[in-house]
Amino acid sequence: MSTPAAVRPSDAEALASAARARLSAVRAGLPGDGPAPHGLTAVVVVDDFDPAAFVAGATAFALGLPAGPREGWYRAFTRTVFLAGRPGSVAARHAHTYLAPGGGLAWYGPAPRRELSALSRLLRAFQGPAPVDAPAGPLTVPVPGRPSGHRVDMTVATGGVGSDAYLVHVHHLIAEAVLRGLVRPGDTLRVEHRRALDPADFRAALAPDRAATVQTRIGHGGTGPDLLRLYGVLTSNRDRGGH
Repeated sequence: MSTPAAVRPSDAEALASAARARLSAVRAGLPGDGPAPHGLTAVVVVDDFDPAAFVAGATAFALGLPAGPREGWYRAFTRTVFLAGRPGSVAARHAHTYLAPGGGLAWYGPAPRRELSALSRLLRAFQGPAPVDAPAGPLTVPVPGRPSGHRVDMTVATGGVGSDAYLVHVHHLIAEAVLRGLVRPGDTLRVEHRRALDPADFRAALAPDRAATVQTRIGHGGTGPDLLRLYGVLTSNRDRGGH
């Protein structure tokens, strides 16, 4: 995987701080959801790779979850497995939780891993070309529900990111944002793709005082164990009166 240019020490600390904020938020759980099952996993069966359909489907799936699975899956860092297959064929043996319009994507769970193991035995892990074939221009994805007039902005890195890794990064970003209430029914998601996300360009979003209205996706970005890369940023300014 290719990586962006060396990150400045101040930006590296900003990424580390944002990563720690996510860890703390997950450990704290979701407000008001109470007890939840442990160790939940979701599975997505992928036939057609379509970024817009995937963003819409991930949002709809997360919005439709009841309180118990929401909390349990959130505490498991929205762990998700992506498998290659045709949802229509799989449905004959395994009932899905959510099927995306068009039938190219299906979601299962969240459930204990053992309950989803039959899917993993039936299908192989999804693999895609690298770098991912992302749209050149912004995507506008409406969230199901009565229009709220509110827009949520999401920026995703694509340089050196394969299609399979893209699914992982985007799914975590969207799922946790939905479960935290940063994305709600009727909102509009505006998705922009860039080769690399320079932390300096997102310094305000990465600031600790914005943690309540920002979701980040940060992971290892090179051979060094401490080298972090910013893979995605989602911002919601609902509490600031933004649209």
